[in-house]
Amino acid sequence: MKLAHREIVIALREPFVSNNGVTTQVRQRVVELTWRDLRGLGTARGAEPAGLDACAPALAGASPYGLRAALDALPDVGAATRSAVDMALHDLLGKAVGRPLHQLLGLDGLPVPPTALSIGACPDDELVRRGRALAHWPVLKLKLTAQDDGSRAGVLRSVYPGRIRVDGNGSWDLAQALRVAEELHRHDVELLEQPVAPGRPDDLRQVHERSPVPVFADEDCATPEDVLRLRGHVSGVNIKLVTCGGLSEAHRMILLARACGVRTMLGCKVESALGVSAMAQLAPLADHLDLDGPVGLRDDPFTGVRIDEGTLSLPTGPGIGAITLQQTPTHLGKGLT
Repeated sequence: MKLAHREIVIALREPFVSNNGVTTQVRQRVVELTWRDLRGLGTARGAEPAGLDACAPALAGASPYGLRAALDALPDVGAATRSAVDMALHDLLGKAVGRPLHQLLGLDGLPVPPTALSIGACPDDELVRRGRALAHWPVLKLKLTAQDDGSRAGVLRSVYPGRIRVDGNGSWDLAQALRVAEELHRHDVELLEQPVAPGRPDDLRQVHERSPVPVFADEDCATPEDVLRLRGHVSGVNIKLVTCGGLSEAHRMILLARACGVRTMLGCKVESALGVSAMAQLAPLADHLDLDGPVGLRDDPFTGVRIDEGTLSLPTGPGIGAITLQQTPTHLGKGLT
């Protein structure tokens, strides 16, 4: 098995603003694993070139049928880098047997929840415009910052009748988070994601116990051990491939959360359809989805999962079902290196 990789840069249709800053373009690394005449693709924002190069020797004699052994042989390269390799291995396995990954996992035919569409921090008039334009989406997720008190959820609710979620990205301290939660409850917000900064489990637990709105962890949940630690501290967890280290770990975390009575949301970064098509393979196992990553991109070089006003249609092709478009945008660089 041979590993190659390259960086791609994709522009957003418009800037996306959250508590983490302003995003105008996406940089992510694409991994290609070749075995016989098959090619497996993976990707992750934040995957390190040096880490990927370090993985190549461990994969040299591997086959997709030995996926678990191949993952166990990888060096310690960080979650994002491991996620890209894990994704490519799963894609290769599905292509080797000619089946979509969700079929190999026994998930074919199960219902898939709708995905939320995120709205970044923006002025109230812009929020009203977007809320009206997105009236047919079943779920919207509003990003709030440390300057928000929750009332902007009311601005959105004034023009949008569907389900609203709020992501705080760790914006508030305990007292502020509780006040925000009360305000969100007034506007029929269905859940509040990561209201306090990660690494403050007692604060997170107190918000969970006292909030009238269900609380989900995001940045606080990166491993199966985190799922166990968060039991009783939150109503649910947001699981992302780039954070947990790939499909293998994400699958473990979902099953563990279900066994613990913790609800699951499958999330993503602002990223291409390649990564979102991979996470979508696990979508039938989740309670909630936040897989809108490719929606706001300009010239996404991949296609796969289809998102039609919140409805996800899983790819039917083998593996993760993502396909490289024939006409690759010129800003993606020259081939794999």
